[in-house]
Amino acid sequence: MRVRSQPTRREMMAGSLAAACAASGVGLPALARAATGNGIHTLALGDLQISVLSDGVLNVATRLLNRDMEAAAIEGVLGTALSAPGQIQYGVNVVLVRSGAELVLIDAGAGGTWEPTAGKLADRLTAAGIDPGAVTKVVITHGHPDHLWGLVDEFDDSPRFVNAQHIMPAPELDFWRKVDVEGLPARAQGVAAGAKRVIGTIGERLAAAAPDAEILSGISYVPTPGHTPGHCSVRVSSGSSGLVVTADTLFHPHLSFAYPEWQPVADMDGALAVASRRRLLDMAATEGLGLASYHMPFPGLGRVERHGTAYRWLS
Repeated sequence: MRVRSQPTRREMMAGSLAAACAASGVGLPALARAATGNGIHTLALGDLQISVLSDGVLNVATRLLNRDMEAAAIEGVLGTALSAPGQIQYGVNVVLVRSGAELVLIDAGAGGTWEPTAGKLADRLTAAGIDPGAVTKVVITHGHPDHLWGLVDEFDDSPRFVNAQHIMPAPELDFWRKVDVEGLPARAQGVAAGAKRVIGTIGERLAAAAPDAEILSGISYVPTPGHTPGHCSVRVSSGSSGLVVTADTLFHPHLSFAYPEWQPVADMDGALAVASRRRLLDMAATEGLGLASYHMPFPGLGRVERHGTAYRWLS
């Protein structure tokens, strides 16, 4: 791994977040479920032990799911999946992987200052009996609040995972470090300022990795840019078993599969995000990989199959 040291606010994020209209069961032959309850889902992937921890939910305006369509047309496709008029609710699913002596957290949730319905990761860790100090690596997919802000304690702004090496894709880290906050639209300034704040707080604990880097044996970045400039998914493998932690490549359990060309408002480069989405779905379908989707209904585990010229999510 190549490493070196180092709309509104909510609407900016909302178009990228995945929606909930399906069940929470697991349909993956390679995954052996151990337990689900209280926002904690545990399973085995080969020799790896995996926990999916619910950071809560986010409430998102439906008009943000496709920048090229009116809200009424979007809701016509969604049908009965709305959680309230003009709104849909998304899960926030954080993956924790135990591999030998390593305890690897993939993204860190929203922290306590993004939305009141999210930021539950610290409580989930406590409920699961996991000391944040035992986490050895935190792998960040991109710099948006619901993936990054949970790295710091909202009460004293101190790093939450004090003994962990923090890793971020190099193009992503470079973008957020250099972004001109004042030059952004007002709705995006809070997102950028927050990224700079958290990155600064983590400081020398944070390292940059190539977008295709192997973080450790069985855990690798998969470049999926477009949502943000350096956005990555994460592939987790053990023997013949594998799954992909999709981050924000997928944003809805029906739309992202049946209509992968849709471009949510929060995708910074919509066309590139579409290409990344199709490439990831094709890889998962071809190789029979499971999907651990950050914004699907908890626990966000499922798989994909080809369906005509598009795809279908199976949970």
